[in-house]
Amino acid sequence: MAKKTILNKKAHTFLEKYLNNASPTGFESPGQQIWLDYIKPYVDDYIVDTYGSVAGIINPGKDYKVVIEAHADEIAWFVHYITKDGFIYVKRNGGSDHQIAPAKRVNIHTKKGMVKAVFGWPAIHTRRASDEKPPKLDNIFLDCGAKNAEEVEKMGIHVGCVVTFEDEYVFFNKRFHMGRALDNRAGGYMIAEVARLLKENKVKLPFSLYVVNAVQEEIGLRGAQMIAETINPDVAIITDVCHDTNTPMINKIKEGDTKGGKGPVLTYG
Repeated sequence: MAKKTILNKKAHTFLEKYLNNASPTGFESPGQQIWLDYIKPYVDDYIVDTYGSVAGIINPGKDYKVVIEAHADEIAWFVHYITKDGFIYVKRNGGSDHQIAPAKRVNIHTKKGMVKAVFGWPAIHTRRASDEKPPKLDNIFLDCGAKNAEEVEKMGIHVGCVVTFEDEYVFFNKRFHMGRALDNRAGGYMIAEVARLLKENKVKLPFSLYVVNAVQEEIGLRGAQMIAETINPDVAIITDVCHDTNTPMINKIKEGDTKGGKGPVLTYG
């Protein structure tokens, strides 16, 4: 007998659309609009602050205020340097991992539209074990198919353009959700579903609930800090991702014992 789920087709469609939309740190507006459009029917009011953080408000006006929060932004890269031969070197936007970059396809966001590129890396045939170099921030590079810097610039690419990985949502083995930005669209999805279920089940709260999707978490919790000053909540429950420490090469003594599919992980703030 199939397990009963509280998640419906509309919720699953929202998750897929939300994950596939790029919202790198500092450029979260399109993703925030998707999220806000989804929760509007389930909240009584909402606010959008100057930074771009969004809070849906359920049962406003009560003295006691509760926040449930996620962050809307994803890690990315910035174009940092373009060589005369048309190769592009990058800087991190948030905690992007240079070790997984080689051979990954990316989207470079420009005013002329999206430009496809790939993180290049020497083929195995040209590398020697005796002097093989690991990927580092100063040796990974993008190839967008241009023959020189002038062609790169004609594509609309310049220093400061933001770059995101191309990966999109996959429902992995009909069990796990896999995608580029589950950190922390997973949290944004969960708190949106809380709002939906409260509305659909006609739950009356004795407090005001602020369903908050904050920006710029990946560079220092900037959005959360700002909107916390605005709301001044009595208590906050923060959602974010963690690691499955039952996979190889992870030390449970250091990282704790957590496993995908076994339920939520709790920690003290």
